[in-house]
Amino acid sequence: MGIGNALVEQGLLSAEQLDDALAESRTSGERLDRVLVRRGLVSRDRVLETLGDHFHMAVIDLAGVEVEAKVLETLPAKLVYRQSCVPVARADDRLTVATSDPFNLDALDELRLVTGCAIDMVLADEDDLRKFIRTHYGVGSDTLDQMSADADANATEVADASTAGEIEQAQEASVIKLVNDLLIEAVNERATDVHIEPYEHELLVRYRIDGVLQRANVPPTIHRFSAAIISRLKIMANLNIAEKRLPQDGRITFRYRGERGGMQEFDLRVSVIPMLFGEGVVLRLLSKTAVLMSLNELGMPDNVLTRWNKLIQRPHGILLVTGPTGSGKSTTLYGSLNQIVSDEIKVITVEDPVEYHVAGVNQIQVHTRVGLTFSAGLRSILRHDPDVVMIGEIRDRETAEIAVQASLTGHLVFSTLHTNDAAGSMTRLLDMGVEPFLVASSIEGVLAQRLVRRVCESCGESYTPENADIPADFDMAEDATLTRGVGCRACRGTGFRGRLGIYEMLSLDDTLREMVMERVNAPRIKAAALKSGVLQPLRQDGYAKARAGLTSITEVMRALAV
Repeated sequence: MGIGNALVEQGLLSAEQLDDALAESRTSGERLDRVLVRRGLVSRDRVLETLGDHFHMAVIDLAGVEVEAKVLETLPAKLVYRQSCVPVARADDRLTVATSDPFNLDALDELRLVTGCAIDMVLADEDDLRKFIRTHYGVGSDTLDQMSADADANATEVADASTAGEIEQAQEASVIKLVNDLLIEAVNERATDVHIEPYEHELLVRYRIDGVLQRANVPPTIHRFSAAIISRLKIMANLNIAEKRLPQDGRITFRYRGERGGMQEFDLRVSVIPMLFGEGVVLRLLSKTAVLMSLNELGMPDNVLTRWNKLIQRPHGILLVTGPTGSGKSTTLYGSLNQIVSDEIKVITVEDPVEYHVAGVNQIQVHTRVGLTFSAGLRSILRHDPDVVMIGEIRDRETAEIAVQASLTGHLVFSTLHTNDAAGSMTRLLDMGVEPFLVASSIEGVLAQRLVRRVCESCGESYTPENADIPADFDMAEDATLTRGVGCRACRGTGFRGRLGIYEMLSLDDTLREMVMERVNAPRIKAAALKSGVLQPLRQDGYAKARAGLTSITEVMRALAV
């Protein structure tokens, strides 16, 4: 009985669903079981159990298996990657090997030939197997093994001092594959940034996942090929490969077919800086196919969301979103624009970079090399008769003054500022040199935000915290419980997966406008806003989300540095 028929017999699949999946499998060439899982017709676990029964193979959970180093060394990394299988146990001349593809009979013969052992095959989940290989053999270890072998065989140094030699190395198929493996791993791990840092005896690769840097598992031999890797990235970004003394910036368009099918396209911002032991590279990953989040999905509390929705409907004024780098300001602005864009409203943005493509919005990319700065772009787009203008960031006095003038002449202006809280935005504009009466008359509202990591849904558990772990201003009922993640394979053992925002919003009333006119400092403005009830601090929203089980107290304290 085939796998599909077995699933039908078990009542997990209808005959019609099986026929549709079979038709797609024949057309695409994709395995039937993978089609069924991708379409959500059957869970991966049930398919794995059925495959095990069908082929009389035991099913193993690789996440809970510890394998001795000498067993892992039984198979070379190149073979492990090519056949997608891993050794998990050995007893005398019998080797137990885990695979996710029981249909691959050629692998069995090659394993017998390479090891000289009798092979016992067991089944493992495909994603678990892929993670196991990356964890124990390292990202791109098969490619690095081959590159090292070639370099040793030729008895030559990997790093060629000449520019021509570097270009030749960077265009080798093995280097191209290695760089692609590093980028694909970053995409699969949901990284927003990739850091490549050369040291004297090490090349460190780190991914920023959910706002926190984590080391990528790469073999130590990658250090030998650091020059070739960096040269390859510079070629991809159209940078000068011979220039090693000055910083350079560029862009890469990276296309990748995801693990679940479907083409993904990413815009990679590349920054190269000369350092003591080579050139350091940081890549910012921006997905061109990412789904734009609505304001309802960002995690705004109801009272903030209601007030913000009213402000973004206003015909003029300035609305600011503040917070440090990586706090989700741009996502909030995009969600706001997406909510108000219509055929009756013309929206123009000036951004660096354009992170999302929004239908119906005219978006301009800043290009400082040719003089297209925020201020120059803003000055020009006002002649295009916009109703709403978005400035990626107010960085200087000139941009701030043009934004103020635009708001006073009947435009609604969105922008961001780097301040710690909402009240500090007014004093920041004053410090830039904008006149107090202009700030007081143009600013309508300020939204301050941070991003905190969500407790992992797969391993989250309730617990009763110790009193010492609870901040003094945290209001917690007696016998109440909080939620924390204990760590699992889904969250890379961190206990967190995904992020959500915490917010505070300040709407300017007459009292606050007078305080701005008098150049009152930020703490006094914040105290007056709290007293009048128009401001709920960031910390209180964070605590509310911790009580709701969405994040943890320690994560809120980390994000706010309290």
